[in-house]
Amino acid sequence: MERSSEPLSSALATLQTRWGSAAVRLGNGNPVGTAAAAGREVPAVHGSLALAALPDSHHGVPQPTPGGPVISTGFPALDAVLGPSGLPIEASVVVRGGPSSGKTTLALRCVAEAQADGDIVAWLDLGRVFDPVEAAGRGVDLRWLLVVRPADVLEGLALAGALLAGRSIGLLVVDLPPRLRSRLDDQLRRLVAHARRVGARLIVLEPPSVAGSVQAALAGSTGLRLELERQAWLHLGRDVVGQRTAVAVAKNRYGPPGRRVDLDIHYLADGERALAAHRLASSGREAADPTIGTVPRAAVTDPSP
Repeated sequence: MERSSEPLSSALATLQTRWGSAAVRLGNGNPVGTAAAAGREVPAVHGSLALAALPDSHHGVPQPTPGGPVISTGFPALDAVLGPSGLPIEASVVVRGGPSSGKTTLALRCVAEAQADGDIVAWLDLGRVFDPVEAAGRGVDLRWLLVVRPADVLEGLALAGALLAGRSIGLLVVDLPPRLRSRLDDQLRRLVAHARRVGARLIVLEPPSVAGSVQAALAGSTGLRLELERQAWLHLGRDVVGQRTAVAVAKNRYGPPGRRVDLDIHYLADGERALAAHRLASSGREAADPTIGTVPRAAVTDPSP
């Protein structure tokens, strides 16, 4: 499937305008809009987590494909109990679960499905725990994912709001840190409302340790609430190869609430992680080497200078 780079370019330009060139850099290390004009070589950025295609006069530019009204969660059994067979457009979702509950895997599968439907996705990594190898292994195309790692939560929410305001992303994932101050309740409510106004899907990953007022704010403003709990390990002989996670639909404005389903989540095997890491390394070489026949890449990295 082909896509246009114009929405992403607009989103990156919006971020640079509001936060300066430190927030947005090309995959080769050049701040957006300055590399070609200045004609300078800048050292490559290593470890950029979010890669996406930018316009290039020497390569064909993909055409946009609008996102559909519903995207799958990546788990057919879960889609079946949600009502509309997935996440409808403008859906706001809270996925609540502790460590090893499967909430990150569920979010990554939603990201992969949204990308397959033509969406550019942003991941607000407030806890700085995003694993690009795991993401690639779960089917995420990192060239079309913006990973934002802000200096603090307030800056991160502001950056997320800027992306939504540009109407350039179809899905925003907000990964909340374990400890979140209650005074951020209003900002989170506004972010949920903003996503709904611009027609973007929003997924908030909520750890059980967040303040009660934060939990209440999200529960009241979002349309779908999924509560995840690991039930058992999956074994192959003596080896643990995955887990069984119970998903309770605690709230659902898009279908019947109160349903429950068990999901079998298999861990990535060593070979799968190695293959994903190889793909990441190949993408990095393509971004830094202008002789490789791919369009340039862009990355949203830490906005702090």
